[in-house]
Amino acid sequence: MSEVTLSHARSRWWALQVSERRILLMLGDLLAISAALGIAVWVRIPGFSESYSSWRPFFLDQLRWWLVLWPLWIAASLVSGCYDLQVAASVTTSAVYSAACALVVALAYLLVPWVTAPLTWSRLAWFIFAGLAMVGVSIWRTIYATLLARTPFTRRALIVGSSEAGHALARVVNKAGKASGIELVGFLDDPALAIQRVEPHPMLPVRESVLSAVKRLDVDEIVVAMGAACEIGQELFRELVLCWEYGITIISMPMFYEEVAGAIPLEHVGRDMFVLVDHHRGLELRIWDLIRRVLDIGLGTAGLLAMGTFLPLLALAIELDSPGRVFYTQERVGRGGRRFRVVKFRSMVQNAELAGAVWAQTDDPRVTHVGRFLRRTRIDELPQLWNVLKGDMTLIGPRPERPEFVAELDELLPYYAIRHSIKPGITGWAQVRYHYGNCVDDARMKLQYDLYYVKRRGPVLDALIALTTLRVMLTLRGT
Repeated sequence: MSEVTLSHARSRWWALQVSERRILLMLGDLLAISAALGIAVWVRIPGFSESYSSWRPFFLDQLRWWLVLWPLWIAASLVSGCYDLQVAASVTTSAVYSAACALVVALAYLLVPWVTAPLTWSRLAWFIFAGLAMVGVSIWRTIYATLLARTPFTRRALIVGSSEAGHALARVVNKAGKASGIELVGFLDDPALAIQRVEPHPMLPVRESVLSAVKRLDVDEIVVAMGAACEIGQELFRELVLCWEYGITIISMPMFYEEVAGAIPLEHVGRDMFVLVDHHRGLELRIWDLIRRVLDIGLGTAGLLAMGTFLPLLALAIELDSPGRVFYTQERVGRGGRRFRVVKFRSMVQNAELAGAVWAQTDDPRVTHVGRFLRRTRIDELPQLWNVLKGDMTLIGPRPERPEFVAELDELLPYYAIRHSIKPGITGWAQVRYHYGNCVDDARMKLQYDLYYVKRRGPVLDALIALTTLRVMLTLRGT
């Protein structure tokens, strides 16, 4: 290995990670709408500007106003997709989305009594609040898209290893584009071992040491993608430790892939099942599972009561469109491989599977006109709230699959059975991140998201799935 003189540990603190980008976006949004509310109240509501000598006591004394405003913004912005980094990287799209979201939040804020600012005292105050909020978040989003989403603020990553694992990572980064906040500077490996080139990323000369390449290319982190069958050699290990000493982040390909794609790279995990496990959240998950069960019972009961109000009209529409039963039941596989019968509104013609179980098709001719609407809005899934109350299912988790398909997929896909380690859900991470699956390849892609959920599940991810599901329902994007 060539000798390289170590200098002080490097630090490009402005190179933002994916999670940091979303947090930064959210903080900027909250600051903009908070300032808009404060200005509107300060200049238009009588008495407030005279009662306080500065903004600080005013803010602290009326903190409840902002404690209501912030959750409203976070919920609305997640539903509208404002924290999709692909959206945030586009000046026009991001500004329009965030401005529309600010208007919705300003309207919703008026509907919360007693703990919100008295904007009804002055009609102009609400218009000032709404206008400043829309302008403020639009300006912030424009600054982010034109400055912070650009190359100087991206993390520069070097992939060590040009195996299929490394190329799979390059493809997912290329697909995400500048929204990922990652710039791949190239591969470092023996060109004779490279299976192919992934444009536009260069293959660096194998004779160059890792640390030398890191310093020359101003790299922030190294992704080790040697392939499931390969081990890190002693010399490469020493070079990686030197880079670590120099202040460079070292990360494995599966972990890096998780961060960028929100999925487990199933084909590149091999037999390392511990990639799928987080051992440090045992108590946290037990407490969250208890809270989820309480929410399942409460929301399930409320949902079934609400469904009862429009059930006669819906039943009539289903019957008139296609004579037959309003509900249908079907056997599915749940936690621990236990079978149960799921309940749904019928969305296909009666006796659609007399010949046996088959994968659903795109634009399936068996789906009725009313059924197509039920699927797009996900209303066909509502009767499963009964399964939630019984404890067969939960509100959020991997979708339960039919036994006929489970037997096939369990043979073809490694780790498929891990989906059954938790209760299945009405909606899940795979459902909001991937389109409706109708073949083994689709099942493989959805399994990557399901395994990610099994590993990362918790209140934050569940809230994100719930709000994204609401967006899917409202925009009729279900399948």
